[in-house]
Amino acid sequence: MTTDSGVRLENDGHVAVLTIDRPEARNSIARVTMRELASALDEVTGTPARVLVVTGGGSRVFVAGGDLKELSSIRTYDEAADMATTMRTVLDRIATLPVPVLGAVNGDAYGGGAEVMVACDMRIAADDVRCGFNQVALGIMPAWGGIERLTALVGRGRALKLMTTGAILGADAALEQGLFDEVVAREQFEARWREVAEQIARAPRDALVGIKAAQRAAFPTARPDLAGPAIDSFARTWIADAHWEMAAEADQRRRAAQKRP
Repeated sequence: MTTDSGVRLENDGHVAVLTIDRPEARNSIARVTMRELASALDEVTGTPARVLVVTGGGSRVFVAGGDLKELSSIRTYDEAADMATTMRTVLDRIATLPVPVLGAVNGDAYGGGAEVMVACDMRIAADDVRCGFNQVALGIMPAWGGIERLTALVGRGRALKLMTTGAILGADAALEQGLFDEVVAREQFEARWREVAEQIARAPRDALVGIKAAQRAAFPTARPDLAGPAIDSFARTWIADAHWEMAAEADQRRRAAQKRP
């Protein structure tokens, strides 16, 4: 499966690889990307895949977050809530997929991209990547399930600090805090995540499904019961003047940086 908007699903034996490849938008998530990710997950569930790998195209960005240029047309509470609900549902599906999901973090993961990353069951990253839950820099908050998943990974205090400061972590710091499970040199990165995916895929699918189901029962990876209040809060921050002022300032900084020699 390959789509015009840059979502690819490839099957290599019992390993399925889902790639978000939108170089013109730094692999960011537009509304059409959300729909095509949902379609790709429909396809995965109909295959004998024993492991799903989620990665980004290229070597610079995993997912840069939401496509702010495309999503800037969302100006009402209902539109913002609908967008957040759509992508939260997609990431909940990744988190609750019956088979293990490996995040191959090929590049930087910011904001919504970090939420995509933590929806995976485990994460291997190249040693030069950076990541951060920096939605607060735009006057908004994580709304795709990342708050509860980040907290489960790193603990309440660390998660709250990361989300309220918008701190950007290097790969080694992210590994130390529990965001990554393994960090490898850039030149070894692809070979390593493929090796891990193939190791997982050697096990019988029923065993993998059983392991993940038992673990998910003990440690839930999706909390749909928390969606309503989080999406309400997000939608209110999205339509607030502070969000658009901070987004405009961030865009000005990006443009200025691009003009520098």
